[in-house]
Amino acid sequence: MGMLRLATQLVGINLLVIAGTLAGGIVLGLAPAASAGRSLTAQLGAGSPSSAVWGEFWAHWRSYFRRANALALPFWAAGGILLLDLLAMQSATGGLRAALIVALVVGGAYLLVALTYAPMVIGDYSDPWAASIRFVVLAPALYPLRGLAILVVWAAVALVYATFPPLALLFGLALPLLLTGWLTASALAPREASAVHAGP
Repeated sequence: MGMLRLATQLVGINLLVIAGTLAGGIVLGLAPAASAGRSLTAQLGAGSPSSAVWGEFWAHWRSYFRRANALALPFWAAGGILLLDLLAMQSATGGLRAALIVALVVGGAYLLVALTYAPMVIGDYSDPWAASIRFVVLAPALYPLRGLAILVVWAAVALVYATFPPLALLFGLALPLLLTGWLTASALAPREASAVHAGP
């Protein structure tokens, strides 16, 4: 029964994340939806799943809409730079192509780890924009082993989804939010969270 409840909640959270993303026109909806989804998966991971998933999700989505999008803005820009790198790589040759591939892989991996911290920083902390961005950007460098573990989790989830595509439709972003949530939470433990609260 416990596993069934876990799976059912993950499916529900995934559907809400999709709905929240679409409600914000994708670009403005993804960050608040991911933060709201992480809040629900955190409760699930702690063994106290929400009894009002719908209400809690949309309350969080509305409350953190502006903060989420303000923090997401630099990362949309970073994603755009990686996209340009990818486009340039298509026509490049030789050493330039190799350099662009390395930049794409390293930059993409770093960005993925940084973004994994963002939903928690959005919802669980109220630090100013500059301090929050600084922590999210520096977190992969501050905690490299944890960052490697986060990449392993994402790779494992991607492999599972590629092997069993229906699971990707059912669990979507909810499963990696649940699994990486434990890793990001440990980085923001009281002893380490001073990096967030240091101020701009």
